[in-house]
Amino acid sequence: MIFVPSIIAFGVIVAAYVNLGAKLATLRHDGVLKRIRTTPLPASAYLSGVIGSTAATTLAITASIMAIGAFAFHAVPRAGGLPELAGGLALGVLCFGSLGLALSAVASSAESAAPIANASYLPLAIMSGIFDPTFSVPHWLSAVVGLFPVRALAQILQQSYTPVAHAPLTDLLVLLAWTVAGCGFAAWRFKWH
Repeated sequence: MIFVPSIIAFGVIVAAYVNLGAKLATLRHDGVLKRIRTTPLPASAYLSGVIGSTAATTLAITASIMAIGAFAFHAVPRAGGLPELAGGLALGVLCFGSLGLALSAVASSAESAAPIANASYLPLAIMSGIFDPTFSVPHWLSAVVGLFPVRALAQILQQSYTPVAHAPLTDLLVLLAWTVAGCGFAAWRFKWH
């Protein structure tokens, strides 16, 4: 049961951070974003549509993983954990979507976006225990990893599957802080050309 919410978290991160960041960097590199800015479509409407598409992709990934988890492993979220699961997914998409926008602002080319994304989240995912919950790191490193949104999202989603009442407030605060930081950085540095 531990792996299903961890793999859901991994799916959210890949869809909302890696794919969104790389997609926007590619669209900028190919001149598509510049051309969209010349149309009457408001920039906010276009970005909302891209983020909405990312959210739909994330929901499809989540539904697939949950179905496989229920069928193959009999792992289903507890009834009282469904609101927590939905809230965690929504906040996870917002957080990693904003970080994907920030990533696209940092990537100097379409080719560099995916390696930057993978280099920034894979070590954190491994140290957070997403792939192996028994993986242990020194206490000081665990505390540092806990400041990043990867473990926070995984733990929030994990709470929807386990009999614990609620996710720790610190996990929510970590995701919220990274969402604000990602939005702020993207607003400051995002370029259409």
